[in-house]
Amino acid sequence: MKFLPYGHQQITQADIDAVIKTLKSDFLTQGSAVTGFEKDFCSLTGAAHAVACSSGTAALHLAMLAAGVKENDRVVVPAVTFAASANCARFNKAEILFADIDPQNLTMSPTSCEKLLQKAQKQNRPVKAIVTVDFAGHPCDMTAFASLKDKYNLVWIQDACHSLGAKWSDEKDTIYKIGQSVLPDFTIFSFHPVKHVTTGEGGMVTTPSSLMAKSLKLFRSHGITKNRDEFINDKLAYDEKGNLNPWYYEMQSLGYNYRITDIQAALGSSQLQRLPEFVERRVHIAEFYRRQLKDNKFIEFPFVESRVKHAWHLVVMLIDFAGLGKSRAEVMSELKSRGIGTQVHYIPVPLLPYYASITRECEMKNSIAYYQKALSFPCYPDLSEEDLARIIDAVKEIIK
Repeated sequence: MKFLPYGHQQITQADIDAVIKTLKSDFLTQGSAVTGFEKDFCSLTGAAHAVACSSGTAALHLAMLAAGVKENDRVVVPAVTFAASANCARFNKAEILFADIDPQNLTMSPTSCEKLLQKAQKQNRPVKAIVTVDFAGHPCDMTAFASLKDKYNLVWIQDACHSLGAKWSDEKDTIYKIGQSVLPDFTIFSFHPVKHVTTGEGGMVTTPSSLMAKSLKLFRSHGITKNRDEFINDKLAYDEKGNLNPWYYEMQSLGYNYRITDIQAALGSSQLQRLPEFVERRVHIAEFYRRQLKDNKFIEFPFVESRVKHAWHLVVMLIDFAGLGKSRAEVMSELKSRGIGTQVHYIPVPLLPYYASITRECEMKNSIAYYQKALSFPCYPDLSEEDLARIIDAVKEIIK
């Protein structure tokens, strides 16, 4: 029996050919495939600037560095997300304040977030930045967080690692393609194999600011620049006749090796061409689950705002395990025995031992309620109709 994981990449001959072409080229890293991937991403999303890097986590950290988040700054993060959404601020020794999620669409609650912002102001330690998360592919409330950004003078980092291909409409019927960076200061993407588009490992930061894009690129590569227009030490840069020394470069800040390779970038550019069909297939899969299981009294699905185009990175079912009389582990085990993989996204970050030991400000009532019921089911383009039918049959047999 073929095992169906919760997520899986799709690799075609076109992807393989793109990678082989790069392997036969002169540059395996720091070549034209990287800049080509960034240009392709800007064309797809409408972003002004895109900076590719080695992972989604690296992308988050680069955004924190470019935003100037530092020790003792405060950053608000939703309680339900992958740990990297918080870790990127802790890398810079910032303090994390955890906001609760909206119980319907599972993204960060603007109300819970503002409570933390208000309290921080009263303590004379205002929040420096917020990290919103487009959970499972549903965009956060971009209208509300744009308002909070302006009201509290925040840096807004949108973790869109789940939502490539999604869209948000505000009350003025303005359409924001995720990654466009019209509202957030930075938007973050991951190209892990379970995401919409893969480079094996990889990430991207989009930003509307040319100054921030310059900072992102500097931090991405050891803090080093070879751009003569940016040199600070003319005495070392030029010889006695005023000619530029051909070997010269400057390290202007403490940076990292967060570069992506040309091999990965070539795969990314090839995959981007199929993003619309990837998203369309994921939408079909999500609608199939919801239609087939709508009458199951033990299963609920998160609410989808009518104003959004959901990208469906994950299909999460909210299961009443107590009413069912089975534990989540038992259900997962029974599904696995039938060749169906599931996963829990995620353990609330404040419950993880590291954060439990340092967390001071936390709202997570809705997050705990969600965690007690959450289970993610297979959702990726290569799932066939037969695969989906097998999953539904198993779910109806096990969850009844």
